[in-house]
Amino acid sequence: MTKTFFALLLAGVFASPAVQAQSNAWGQKKNTYQFGKPAADVPAKLPKALPGRIHLRDGRTVDGPIAYLDYNKIVAVSPSAKTAYTPLEVSSFVMEQDSFVVLKDFKVAIGADEQEYRIAFVRVGAVGAGLALYQFRGTMKREDAEHHSPVVTPYGVGMRSYKSEATEYEMSKAWILKRDDSPQWLSLTKSGSNLRAIVEPLIADDARLSKEVKWGSLTTDKLPAVLNEYIADKRARRN
Repeated sequence: MTKTFFALLLAGVFASPAVQAQSNAWGQKKNTYQFGKPAADVPAKLPKALPGRIHLRDGRTVDGPIAYLDYNKIVAVSPSAKTAYTPLEVSSFVMEQDSFVVLKDFKVAIGADEQEYRIAFVRVGAVGAGLALYQFRGTMKREDAEHHSPVVTPYGVGMRSYKSEATEYEMSKAWILKRDDSPQWLSLTKSGSNLRAIVEPLIADDARLSKEVKWGSLTTDKLPAVLNEYIADKRARRN
């Protein structure tokens, strides 16, 4: 490697990073939401469509493959057409084993960032026994998104972390939880003591489940199964 080429490579690495090339703190590929684009538009590129059924607010149903974009849009895919729907038109939909409903007036917090949503599609995690768990997936205003870029060192190419100074809209995922006796939606951390502090009191009246849950390994990915088991136990005790 010549000195000139090495100097150019270093200059490129330490130049101001391009926002479009970065990923958010969860390692997801960045997807800047086009807020000026009408929701009824169908994007040229869609995620994989899965078998499902859409329940419209006017009572009709739409059967067939569904492409789930984010909190604000799904697309019904048929051999002859692709039709986009928003939460204003849909009451619920199902994709394979996953159920989705429309949720209104809630807040999502990730790190130091939080954003309110008036209406959105959310995936059902667990509902019953006085609690509701949903997964939000959509664009969110991120001030504290952490990014990574390559760095050339005498030992090879490494990575450096930094936080962008620009306001960004990124695709993010978050689990949100609410108890019937509370008006507040809680955004759950992926794992750790904060997650335990929220979940442990919820299932404290289920001695069997509380004993079986391994708190050190509990994550939000496992939480739907835990809460659905708790709901099933509560219903069984009532019967």
